[in-house]
Amino acid sequence: MRELPNYPIALRIEKGGYDVAIRGEIYEWELVGKELTLADTPAAGQENSIFTSNYGSAVVQPSLVSEDSFVVINKIACTPGVSPNQYELDGTELIKWIPNMFVQIVINTTGYYRDPQNLYSAGISGMASPYPQTVNRIKYYELWPPIYVLSDQTWDIRFTLFNDLRKAYANGLFATIRDDVVLAQVFVDYTLFDGTDAMLARKLLSIGVPVSVDTVQWLRQIILQNRGLDTETFDFYLKAIREISIKQKKNRIMQGMATKNDYDPKDNLNL
Repeated sequence: MRELPNYPIALRIEKGGYDVAIRGEIYEWELVGKELTLADTPAAGQENSIFTSNYGSAVVQPSLVSEDSFVVINKIACTPGVSPNQYELDGTELIKWIPNMFVQIVINTTGYYRDPQNLYSAGISGMASPYPQTVNRIKYYELWPPIYVLSDQTWDIRFTLFNDLRKAYANGLFATIRDDVVLAQVFVDYTLFDGTDAMLARKLLSIGVPVSVDTVQWLRQIILQNRGLDTETFDFYLKAIREISIKQKKNRIMQGMATKNDYDPKDNLNL
């Protein structure tokens, strides 16, 4: 896993005797040419995990959300490009490769992305959500709403390469791969809530309020400012939060910016 500079990886706040732990995390998986053998390259069309596979910079550790945690997956991206003919050689050494890459999010055994027949798919292409993103590589896909991973659930990011690097080598396209060549990359941005913050996140989710750093901290502030409230009064605040969420959904629908999650029949929007 490569450390990416200038990214706020942790937020710790102490207020009123409470220790708040909300961590913004990023994970970068990559497959590079250094000391790479054919056995170290994924087979074309085969799905592999960035966490538990034997390829690239995988950590060989499943991502299990502990009992006192809550995870929000905010963003995923991978190497863009489609055509295998966009490779570059320096003699017999490969110096550029296009993987035609897709990424899928899996919660327990369920894939998040489905095809039109509602069957498991390879996921989102790097052409829709490229990494790294540049002036010439703009994203066309946004992971919204974010994905919530609850306690005792496992989550995984799996990639599939459709251009066959092994076959290209077998056919004599190249003899070696330059050490610094990045063959494929996956980027994941997620937020980890621990302890009491995870409890607040689950409460927000149960009343239909989007879970984010801002909403969790806002609910915590209400609790800290009103410690000792009876149950009826506290329920009033939770009801107010839900009403705010419903109002935001109505605004998105009226503006033509709604997602299917905004059309929840339990909300009784009465448009």
